[in-house]
Amino acid sequence: MKAIRYSIGIMTLLASCQLVQVEAPDLFSVTTEKTTFRVGEPVRFNFAGGNIDQVVFFSGEIGRRYEQRTRTSGTGENRLVFQSSMQQGVLPGQDSLRLLVSTNLTGYDAASVTAARWTDITTRNTRWPSTLATTFTTSDSVNLNDFATAEKVNLAFRFIGKQNPAAAQRRWQIQNAVLINRLPDGTVTNLFNTFANTGWVQVSLKNNAVAWNVGTAGVSAANSLSNTSGSLIRTAYPISLDPGTATGVEDNDDWLITSAVNLKTVRPDVGLTVKNTGANMPPAYLYTFTRAGTYTVTFIGMNRDVDTAKEVVRQLQLTITP
Repeated sequence: MKAIRYSIGIMTLLASCQLVQVEAPDLFSVTTEKTTFRVGEPVRFNFAGGNIDQVVFFSGEIGRRYEQRTRTSGTGENRLVFQSSMQQGVLPGQDSLRLLVSTNLTGYDAASVTAARWTDITTRNTRWPSTLATTFTTSDSVNLNDFATAEKVNLAFRFIGKQNPAAAQRRWQIQNAVLINRLPDGTVTNLFNTFANTGWVQVSLKNNAVAWNVGTAGVSAANSLSNTSGSLIRTAYPISLDPGTATGVEDNDDWLITSAVNLKTVRPDVGLTVKNTGANMPPAYLYTFTRAGTYTVTFIGMNRDVDTAKEVVRQLQLTITP
């Protein structure tokens, strides 16, 4: 009898748990005392409708727009900026550093690099180092718009060193490469802006004893101290191509290549969580706009459990004056 009662109790408990449903926070509302504010004037958004699990705020500013929260692609202006340093060797000389773009690179090995179609865009940058120095020269803002129709692109710095019995080959360093996609609405997405997210690899086509000091395909700082050419693998800028100081070094053909990137990539706009599950429901939220304009402000009110979420969207139109 006790076992039967126990079983009935468990079944009753399970049934009661199943009856608990997530309800949409339909009573949630947001109001302001007026619809026009000045730049720098705090806006108080008043909440009503009881406690809800989560509140997310979209200010309507660039990068904070509710309607762009799922946008991941857009055609904009693609610009590349980097810094380079040229050291040792003779001026003028036969050694060179070229900047190239490929839209069909399939792998990071010598055969793939050789088979790919590369467009030389070296002349799009007019600010290469003109003297031998350890200081860095910042490039022009290099336009890559004509490659945006491709599904992916890879950028590459190609060092070509010529054997010279009387001089050492050129030493190059590269750092702080930044590639952006700037949309007409002002949204800027960093496609590359750090050493780590650029995903540098090196490929040596000639004279494997000399190479850029980053990893190769399948070899990185995570699994090796040195790359296949024996250079210690860098995990931060600057990246170096160092042929040493000896004269008569054999010809070199060494590539420093980025990971593939879609130039149309856009970072979705994001909201700010102003109330999370477990926290007390605030009576209001304060926000200050720093630029004049008309903004569609959006609050998402949400109730949720592990399996289900129900939400309501509340929007206000605000005018911010100078």
